[in-house]
Amino acid sequence: MSLSGPFRRLLIAFQFLTVLRVRVGGEVTPSDLRGSTYFYPFVGLALGGALALMCEALASLLPWQLLAALVVVGLAALTGGLHLDGLADTCDGFYAGRNREHVLHIMRDPRIGSMGVIGLVCVLGLKYIALLSVPGSRALWAVVAAPIVGRCAMVAACALAPYARQHGTGGAFVGQLGRGQPLVAVVMAAVGCAMLGWPHAVIAFAGVGIWLGLFVRYCRRRIGGLTGDTLGALNETTEMLVWLARSCQWPMAGHQ
Repeated sequence: MSLSGPFRRLLIAFQFLTVLRVRVGGEVTPSDLRGSTYFYPFVGLALGGALALMCEALASLLPWQLLAALVVVGLAALTGGLHLDGLADTCDGFYAGRNREHVLHIMRDPRIGSMGVIGLVCVLGLKYIALLSVPGSRALWAVVAAPIVGRCAMVAACALAPYARQHGTGGAFVGQLGRGQPLVAVVMAAVGCAMLGWPHAVIAFAGVGIWLGLFVRYCRRRIGGLTGDTLGALNETTEMLVWLARSCQWPMAGHQ
């Protein structure tokens, strides 16, 4: 039986962004891929919710230090390393490439270079330390929030820049979205940030917005737009920023 409508596109979003393999029936068209971006934040919600439930179930058996590591590893495992691969390719291309064509060529190379390794170590290390530093009363909320906001950032970015390549899967939605998808992304990002509590929610939302603008501007300057790899890098760094914002001991935040 062939699925249709929003449910089909929800399944496409899960199929595209996670290791979940579901049968959606029929050919997945560019229109389906664009429509599936409405559901990217909900994929993030499902990922974060599953990992938060895991932490809750194991809280009496394992220390938070180990649970935080399992969350970072779990995100990588549930997404098949998709976004981490994009982060590594982006670091290799942007920091080793001489010009636009060279950058894009390096990002196509399946091998990882020294810049990619450095980028992975830095981002994964900061994600772990930041999550480890989140106060216990908000730790599980932070686990849920970061994957939501990360995927919202990807959708918003798709509405702000063109596709940097002539051909590729990302060309179906990068630079091709209407107003609906980024609007849903902004609302869901606000919901995700609200899970962090005051004033960290405002700080995280503003920080992610600034980072999104700077990142997109830099990508447009270096390669003329975005690729799937740069979206993966944006997701990973946005998750990191969310946890960094919640771990910071702002003077006005007290000891929440």
